[in-house]
Amino acid sequence: MAKRPTTTGPKKPTKTEQKRRAAEAAARKSRRQWLLIVIGAGLVIGVVLAVSIWDARPRAGDTTALGWDLPARDNDADGDGRITLAEFRGKPTIVNFYADWCSACREELPDFAEIEDEFGDRINFVHVNSQETGDWRRFMELGTGDWPIAQDINGQEAGGSGLYESLARPAGLRGMPITAFYDADGRLVRTTGFLDRATLRNLIGADFGLS
Repeated sequence: MAKRPTTTGPKKPTKTEQKRRAAEAAARKSRRQWLLIVIGAGLVIGVVLAVSIWDARPRAGDTTALGWDLPARDNDADGDGRITLAEFRGKPTIVNFYADWCSACREELPDFAEIEDEFGDRINFVHVNSQETGDWRRFMELGTGDWPIAQDINGQEAGGSGLYESLARPAGLRGMPITAFYDADGRLVRTTGFLDRATLRNLIGADFGLS
């Protein structure tokens, strides 16, 4: 009787071969994981860069000392309100810069409020919120909340500082607060630092001839 042909099945991998295959599979899995991590990191970096570029775009307005045009800091739902130097011409204008973090701004505010009451509608009073890193509304709770409030824009500091820099640097001033005095024609008369009530009243008399 003829012998049946012997059927040879696949050989069982040796332990060495099994280890090699397992190592290759682990390597492929690791490469896929790293690829996913790199792709994910690239997407995150791309989003961050896009947001940074968008946030760093120049905001619309003018921060020149003699022609400023700034967004209004108010509760305007559309956010399209403007505050400009030109709209205040016809009367002397005092522009006070503040930030929520500025303790000296808080200290001088009651004196500004009293001077505003004293001179009434003979002088325009304007706030410019500059270099703001906190909540600008908290400052208004201390008084003079009915002043027009402009938002400083652009510049080198967080929170916007373009107009601040246009006024403070030529006057050799650093820090906050600063206050700018404009005559009725919109000409810059002076820029100064912290003011108490007596000094503010004296400057109004000297610069605007009011008492």
